Amino acid sequence: MNWDALGAIGEIIGAVAVLATLFYLAAQIKMQNRQLERSNENVTAQLSFDINNMVINNFDTLMRDKDFVKIYQKGMSNQPLDEIETIQFSQFVNRWVALCESVIVATKAELMFVGDYELDFLYGNPWVHKLIATEVGARWFEEEAPLIYSEDFLKKVRDFKGKEISNGRQYE
Repeated sequence: MNWDALGAIGEIIGAVAVLATLFYLAAQIKMQNRQLERSNENVTAQLSFDINNMVINNFDTLMRDKDFVKIYQKGMSNQPLDEIETIQFSQFVNRWVALCESVIVATKAELMFVGDYELDFLYGNPWVHKLIATEVGARWFEEEAPLIYSEDFLKKVRDFKGKEISNGRQYE
């Protein structure tokens, strides 16, 4: 056997080795992509669970604390609140604004609600706008919220006052 034949055989063996390596790498990438998809699904499920817990916790205050229900009723009907009641009602409003912001961040990151809700609905969430339309809620939103939330977020929420979104609903 001459050197040319041995060189040709070596090139064929090398080509087969390269193809085997490429198939192996393709299989590894495919497996890694499946694991990443499962991981993303787990993160989305956990985030959904956490946000649902935030909603439950926010309403839990109204379900379990009769004294706070009275504060809530006074705050929603713009009746005078004492200093402690004002703080409690303001923090209730804050919890809902924080929830809204969390859902918006998750939606923008495409972790949840992709295609389910428009950002317009989230920024113009009727419950949040109902709370910030109260005297105490409006004062908290203008004085305290800028210390906690980004101006961009607050501006987008403000932009929905009086705006109608795609489902024909108008926000106060």
